[in-house]
Amino acid sequence: MTTKKSSKKQTCSTEKHPAKRKKIVSLAEYEADSKGSAPAADVGAGLKRAGKPGKPAKERKPAAPRKSLANAAILVLTKAKEPMNAKAIVELATADGLYKPGDGKTPEATLYSAMLRDKKARFRKADRGMWELTEAGKAQVDAIREALAAK
Repeated sequence: MTTKKSSKKQTCSTEKHPAKRKKIVSLAEYEADSKGSAPAADVGAGLKRAGKPGKPAKERKPAAPRKSLANAAILVLTKAKEPMNAKAIVELATADGLYKPGDGKTPEATLYSAMLRDKKARFRKADRGMWELTEAGKAQVDAIREALAAK
């Protein structure tokens, strides 16, 4: 038993009635179109939000170095003038009052990890498990001292 297929070509409903594409317009063009006038030239140019009228934008100050274990490590390594391991750095930073340990059980592992992934490249491995400062780290010593003294 064979069924006969219709020879008529099936047409999609979209071919008969194609969809109208909507034009994407800015808010100024939309409002101008509804009022029947030309859009304002500067509104909607970058589609960025404008601040509150009459209020100037705040200027951001560069962030000062904060009190962190990595910054304390820079001060400890500067004072030591020789490569040290993470455990010794944490012990000296705690003894000098540069760092107060929190609830974590392994601050030396946290410091080791922070020195490995330091984006500013302030630390360099001198030997297995031993760390020393790079020139970038030595350049930040004064700024870190000032920031820690202010706090």
